[in-house]
Amino acid sequence: MSTNRGRTTGLAGATLVVVMALAGCSGGGYDGGDGGDSASLDGAREDAGYVEPGPGRPEQPYPGPDGTDPELYPEYAAWNGMTDPADDALSTFALDIDTGSYTRFRDAVTNGGYLDPAEVRTEEFVNYFTQDYPTPERGLAVSVDATVLPFRPEHRLVRVGVASAPATSAAREDADLVLVVDCSGSMAEYGKMGMTKDALQTLVTSLRPTDRVAMVCYSTEADVFLEPTPVAERQSILWAIDELEPMGSTNAAAGLTLGYDLAMEMRSEGRMTRVILISDGVANVGETDPDGILARISTEAQAGINLVSVGVGISTYNDHLLEQLADQGDGWHVYVDSEAEAERVFSTELTGSLVVAATDARAQVEFDPEQVAAYRLIGYENRAMADEDFRNDAVDGGEVFAGHTTTALYEVALRESRSREPFVTATVRYLDDAGRPVERSGSLVATDCARSPREASPRLYQDLVVAMLTDHLTGGPWSEYVSAADLREAARALPTSVDRDPDVVELADLVDWALY
Repeated sequence: MSTNRGRTTGLAGATLVVVMALAGCSGGGYDGGDGGDSASLDGAREDAGYVEPGPGRPEQPYPGPDGTDPELYPEYAAWNGMTDPADDALSTFALDIDTGSYTRFRDAVTNGGYLDPAEVRTEEFVNYFTQDYPTPERGLAVSVDATVLPFRPEHRLVRVGVASAPATSAAREDADLVLVVDCSGSMAEYGKMGMTKDALQTLVTSLRPTDRVAMVCYSTEADVFLEPTPVAERQSILWAIDELEPMGSTNAAAGLTLGYDLAMEMRSEGRMTRVILISDGVANVGETDPDGILARISTEAQAGINLVSVGVGISTYNDHLLEQLADQGDGWHVYVDSEAEAERVFSTELTGSLVVAATDARAQVEFDPEQVAAYRLIGYENRAMADEDFRNDAVDGGEVFAGHTTTALYEVALRESRSREPFVTATVRYLDDAGRPVERSGSLVATDCARSPREASPRLYQDLVVAMLTDHLTGGPWSEYVSAADLREAARALPTSVDRDPDVVELADLVDWALY
């Protein structure tokens, strides 16, 4: 690859949500350390009960599409996707606070298109919305609540929420930011460069005078477009951003390599160093294989330089590359589809976009085989970890930034049991500021569930509707029970339960548009 160094001519710039089958579940555990019928959500049948276990092994809660017993026909068991906890009681994955999949969906629907099902990540849809979890004073907290799954009333939706401690702007360290900007020809399409400039100008306007900014512009090659500059010279930085223009091919590897080199030079004690990549993710010259690009980023992330990847552009957009870059860079991925979204990420929530609350965070959910018949994970498909690596801190987890929540989904069927012991326990492990491992847990017993979603937390109701949407978009197993009309009805009823939260009002509109 070719990387040029030099000034350019002129101006230089949890909620872990778990679906369970049990007899009745409304409150749950909290550990914050320091600090087949209608899909109507009106309620469950009075005779909602347990799933009867089969001889020796539990009955799978979803039969094959034609009602065939999946035990006799393994291809239907694969379709079902359930795991028997007698075979594997643990589900382990790295935490993830990304939201890019939902904003991609919003942008596609708003522009009369649709999102490729392969780009639908349930946890990123749920992560976008406000939750109601208790907030810890430091690190992470875990809480659990549950309700009936209305279209499968013998099942339950159990929410295990992971929340991170907030951080105030005054308390955060000064920041050294390297902006790595895609200046390739594809950025001239569909207003991508204009959106890029808006996002970066919003970011710089929100920084404090003692922060520093440098900028790399890459196309066929990569150049330092702005040497490290204190934000006290804000106008010079804004002028440099305004001079960005699309040109040439896309050598993303060269841009990131130069950007990380610059970041390493800027590192100093008592300051945070971040690389912010803004791109449509299309790499066509130099190192184009994501694995090659990811290898370098993963090494630098171990040195404490986190990556925030910002996606732009509804067309010719490489969602996979940008999402994986953020994962390997111990950062997070957002997709900016409007000036309002740029304002949310880079102004209103700037501190939470930069400050890490928990390092190498991972979750392990354990199901009691005496009570649980089967379970399946919904979401976090590309963040799975080996169960035995849960307490191996040499294996990379995920970074959780300040003031965020995170979400995953399980669907589970219970055996016939009325044990007073928890049937599920969710444990989160992470490293604190001093590099010490910390664990927080939450659990749930069968008697601690709401009888219907309308009796549960309004935000749990919200998460159920979001999960129904992602299942519909991907043709998941709930599609057999939830029609498009059912989903539209549920979405229309949602805003009033959360005081007409503008994001939820918008969600209801998007569901209407997407399903017609």
